[in-house]
Amino acid sequence: MKIKNIEKIFAIEKGDVISIVGSGGKTTLMFQLANSLKNKYRVLITTSTKIFRPSVDKYDYIYTSFDDYKNNKVEYKSGITVVSKDYNYENNKLLGIDDNILKSIINDFDVTVIEADGSRNLPLKGWKNHEPPILSKTNKTIGIIPIDVLGKKISKENIYGYEEFQNFVNNEDIVNKEIIGRICSSKVGIFKNSMGKRYLLINKADSDEDLKNAHYLANYLNDYIKGNPFDFKICISSLKNAIFYEL
Repeated sequence: MKIKNIEKIFAIEKGDVISIVGSGGKTTLMFQLANSLKNKYRVLITTSTKIFRPSVDKYDYIYTSFDDYKNNKVEYKSGITVVSKDYNYENNKLLGIDDNILKSIINDFDVTVIEADGSRNLPLKGWKNHEPPILSKTNKTIGIIPIDVLGKKISKENIYGYEEFQNFVNNEDIVNKEIIGRICSSKVGIFKNSMGKRYLLINKADSDEDLKNAHYLANYLNDYIKGNPFDFKICISSLKNAIFYEL
């Protein structure tokens, strides 16, 4: 494995629209990616679901409603702008934009990064009929799975969308590599509704043991799952330490 810059891992180019799905690091990845690009690109951060309003150190500009953006937008050559459709003050959450809003603002930016899935901070999920809401301009889809799900008990406490998660289970009680393989290969799994080039990011490789397990899982997925039916590039990360590995 080779340590690589986040931009090279995902082959970022001007015009990219990147949707992030899965569990275990979506928001962190979104802002790490934006932060790496902000000095040379106009970066749009947004969501098609809901996200907590980010802290002020995460962005240069924020517009908590589409009307606010239309009426008050600032012209700039680089930096991070957060735009949402609306804002829920009670829950401190930004509400997701749709295709029409994205189409109307996308040309104001060089790179767009979208949090396009929700997991309620649980490490695993099953996807409901309306999930994930990936917008049509997407040309790269990044799915995140944390390596520490291996060995976890299959229970409602660990899984958002527990009933839907049963699509990936064959009488197992514990999450194993075969279940992860089904999540990555099923048409109702992590790459459901995906568009453009696909990436699988195995996250939380924060220790030597975690990294070893992530490499083990990546080799299994590369040998037996990749291309059946989804083709995807496998990467490994410790978002906690801002380190990315390419196989």
